[in-house]
Amino acid sequence: MTDEITAQSEAARFAWPVTLALATVGGSLAAACMMPFVALAIVTAATMHRSLALATILAIWATNQVLGFTVLGYPHTGYAFAWGGALGIASVLAMLAGAAVMGERDELSSFRTLSAFLIGFFVYEAALFGLALVVGGTETFAMPIVGQIFANDALWFAGLSGAYWILTSTAPKLFGPTPRLRLA
Repeated sequence: MTDEITAQSEAARFAWPVTLALATVGGSLAAACMMPFVALAIVTAATMHRSLALATILAIWATNQVLGFTVLGYPHTGYAFAWGGALGIASVLAMLAGAAVMGERDELSSFRTLSAFLIGFFVYEAALFGLALVVGGTETFAMPIVGQIFANDALWFAGLSGAYWILTSTAPKLFGPTPRLRLA
């Protein structure tokens, strides 16, 4: 009986990260330069313990970079590698900021989760802007471009959050229990 519970716990622990990894592959191939790292960072922070969220966001970033530099033809230049590394650092910072805002994950507050997304987006963009000040590229932080990135991340965040809710509701043995949600 204990082995069965352990096996279910392990499945529940890794089913959602694997689902996010598959979403990353699809997202990377469909929208190479619009990967929703903030959405993924905040969803991992909201749905996983911090160590698993960190490992998952790093795996998501690495998967995106491998696909980008091998399949999608990202240039093999120091500039491109620097931006790739910055995306990883910014994603981790967004996840940590989101986790700090949300607190415990057994009960999700819609206000705190939305706040975590907004703060995570700010932290992510600020980290990338910091690199742009050093290596160039500040023109990519024009409001129309940042607005498009925000909209993309917001849509992915809503979609992934909805997918998590559906998966935990319909397959709790595989994805774990559905977290309680409160408004404030």
